[in-house]
Amino acid sequence: MFYTNLTIMKKEGVATLDATDWEILRELSHDARMPVSRLARRVKLHREKVKYRLKRLVEQGVVKYFLTFLNLPRIGYPVWGFMLISFKDLDQKSEEQFDKYVKANPHIMFAYRSLGEWDYGIEFFAKTPQHLYEIQLELKRSFAKIIKDVRTGSIIETTKINYVPQM
Repeated sequence: MFYTNLTIMKKEGVATLDATDWEILRELSHDARMPVSRLARRVKLHREKVKYRLKRLVEQGVVKYFLTFLNLPRIGYPVWGFMLISFKDLDQKSEEQFDKYVKANPHIMFAYRSLGEWDYGIEFFAKTPQHLYEIQLELKRSFAKIIKDVRTGSIIETTKINYVPQM
C-alpha cells in the first residue's frame, strides 16, 4: 500500500501536458467550480475545446478530485492541528487498521505517508484546543503498540496553497 502512487506512475507513465493544459489546471486550482464558459474566456479557447481538455485531464488521471477548501473557523472548527508519526513494528494488518481508522475519523481532513524521519502525517480540525488534544490522544492510545514517536502542533495561518506546479 505504501508505494501505490509510485506503482501507478510506473505503469501509466507521465501524462503529456501542453501550456494550455497547465493554464487550465492553474485556473481550476483557484476555483474548481468555475463555469466552463468563464474558464474558456480566461484561457482564450472555445468552450467545447475546454470541455474536451477537461474531460481528457480527468480520464488521464491528471485531475483526481475537484475539492472545496472550507473556512473551518466559519463553521465552528477554529483549531487546525497536525500530527507527525513514526511507526515501530508496522505489519500489513496494523497498517490496514490504521488506514481504516484514519479514513473513518471525521476530524481528520488530510493524511499522507512520507519518507524520512516521519512515516505519516495527519491534519485535524477541532472545535477547541482541548477537543484537538482529545482527538490526538484517542489516536495515540488506539495505536500505542505501533507508534514509536509523535510530534504535534497547531496551524495558525495558511500562507500558501498551490496544488499546481509552475512550469
